[in-house]
Amino acid sequence: MIAEVGQDIKRVQKCEPCPTGAGMWMATFSDMAILLMAMFVLLIALAETAKVRDTMYSVAGDAESAYGTQDEVESDLVPSVQRGSSVNSDTNEGYETIIKALAKEIDEGTVDVIIKDERIVVNVSSGDTQNSNSTKVQQEQLEIYMKVAEAQREISVGVKISQGSEGTTSDSEAWEAMFSAQYLRVRQRLDSAIEKNLVEVIRDGDKIIVRLASEGSFKSGSADLQDGFGLLLNDVGNALSDAEGLITIEGHTDNIPISSFGSRFRSNWDLSAGRSGAVADYLLTKYSFKTGLMVSGLADTKPIMSNNTNAGRAKNRRIEIIIDGSY
Repeated sequence: MIAEVGQDIKRVQKCEPCPTGAGMWMATFSDMAILLMAMFVLLIALAETAKVRDTMYSVAGDAESAYGTQDEVESDLVPSVQRGSSVNSDTNEGYETIIKALAKEIDEGTVDVIIKDERIVVNVSSGDTQNSNSTKVQQEQLEIYMKVAEAQREISVGVKISQGSEGTTSDSEAWEAMFSAQYLRVRQRLDSAIEKNLVEVIRDGDKIIVRLASEGSFKSGSADLQDGFGLLLNDVGNALSDAEGLITIEGHTDNIPISSFGSRFRSNWDLSAGRSGAVADYLLTKYSFKTGLMVSGLADTKPIMSNNTNAGRAKNRRIEIIIDGSY
């Protein structure tokens, strides 16, 4: 009996061996601590990077304040080209074209050409108007505008003209100078026809109107061009082929109703549209225009003289080619 109790005591006192190493909770805690340390190291590194960046910006700003920066390169040999974004090939080609056109004025120091924001800028000196003939100065400036207008038809980039040493001319003033130059150029090219009273060239605000006389243009009730009218249209095409602006060909009639019997036109509306279309067809077969051509038939809605007389009606029967500079 005593022996059995002793064996029971031995069995109660004997236990399983304890596990070695850290518990699972300790491993999880260590992993979390390592992650937190890594996060703090990353934050410190980012903060130091921001400090370095701010320091670099501060140094750059101090250097610019101390020494300044150079935005333009000037030369006595060539006109200045303003530095900035990269200049494309079209702008460079246009720049060279303007330089060649204004070579004389550049040599005289009255013009400076630069490239700014992918645009060619022509700075025109205002001249010493107090000690020189103002009319002569205006004529010289007008010749510059005409040269720029002539050169601009060969290039595909915009050209801005500024007047005065500080370039104070507004865009509207520069546009007015360019459009006036275009008006004078058209008049000069059609000078012979103007003297023969075959053409009128009129400036009406932002429009240039080339008015063609009805005599010798079309037969009554017809939209077929007469032989001599084609020669006049050749002169007009040469004068307007490089025009800047929207070109519209308008047909006008008097107020006498057209006889529909034996005619392919039912009214003056059809007749005026047919005549403007015939002029456009003729011009487009020989010339190209920057903005193309538009045609319009207005019948007798826009008379320029009274329709109560033969002379007035003859004036109202006309073709007008309009260059609209507002486009």
